[in-house]
Amino acid sequence: MRRFLVLGFLLLTLSLGLMAEVRQEVLIYPSTDQHGDSIMLSGMVTIPTDKPAKGILLIPHYTILSNNEAPSNQLLYDAKFYKEDYVLLMPDYIGYGITADLPHPYLAGELTAINGIDMVLAAQTMLDTMQLDIPLDSIYIAGYSQGGFSALWTLRVIEESYADRIHVKACFAGAGPYDVAVTYDETLATKRVPMAALIPLMVIGTDVAYDLHIDRSEIFTPATEKLYQRYIENKQFSVMQVYFNSLNHNLKRWLKPAGMDKTHPQTMRLYEGFQRSSIVGDSICPSWTPKAPLYVFHSTQDETVTIRCAEHLQRCYPDLPNVTYDFGPYGKHIQASRIFHTRVREMLSKE
Repeated sequence: MRRFLVLGFLLLTLSLGLMAEVRQEVLIYPSTDQHGDSIMLSGMVTIPTDKPAKGILLIPHYTILSNNEAPSNQLLYDAKFYKEDYVLLMPDYIGYGITADLPHPYLAGELTAINGIDMVLAAQTMLDTMQLDIPLDSIYIAGYSQGGFSALWTLRVIEESYADRIHVKACFAGAGPYDVAVTYDETLATKRVPMAALIPLMVIGTDVAYDLHIDRSEIFTPATEKLYQRYIENKQFSVMQVYFNSLNHNLKRWLKPAGMDKTHPQTMRLYEGFQRSSIVGDSICPSWTPKAPLYVFHSTQDETVTIRCAEHLQRCYPDLPNVTYDFGPYGKHIQASRIFHTRVREMLSKE
């Protein structure tokens, strides 16, 4: 493994397990944590080698649990759709990669966006030294699930604060929980947890992101706390491993009555955090209006992320000519992800 110091960030070049058509680089770069303090983060950069790259594509990743699933350790499923044509930037997020010893501030929208944008800025410098014949100030963004949520937040933060440095050519957001509060509401209404680990991820991630000082013993059942400590906190088990070790989807198995009572002080504090993370809400629309072309995809059969999140987005932006909504019976959450990426690849091919 070779190591380079380039203008304040580290670039680690992987020499093992590379595919012939792409070069993979682990990029270590400076960013900011939830307290506003400096932090070094990591992510994966892939560069086509068999032909010139068509552009730069930022891919915020979907929900992961083990550090082995982080982009700097394992190429994302999403990457296979684009890696031969685009330079891909895939941030690990706080809590993964070189910061695996830290808790992950799950669904902290603005923070995740800033961390991803800092990777773009660091990658611009890196790619400039490589003299690639692509516009470094223009990017595409595409993400699914947590990645779709992060993609939309990234578009917002770029257009509000970084428009002089980064131009977004198009943003593709698939099945994102843009309304974090209604995502939690859905579990309360159905009394069903759609994805193993969702409840501890949402509660602990929101607590970490905003220093809410939640008393987990009032929110979690003993079984939830045990699952978190055994399978999630150590970052050693994948999403599928945790799923198969916790097949009980009954909400009462995960939350105490206080965690299902929106008037309880601990849960009220959680909702304040959920609303801070949400880009839209039941009765809230952001002052920001997207300028770049935006494609919003969601399956009506999705049982993991409620389509109400996308519908709230459509309510906020019903008639914008640059926003396209694609809602249909595309299967369950994971099944629909393939359709999303296939359609994004087709749209990119027409650019």
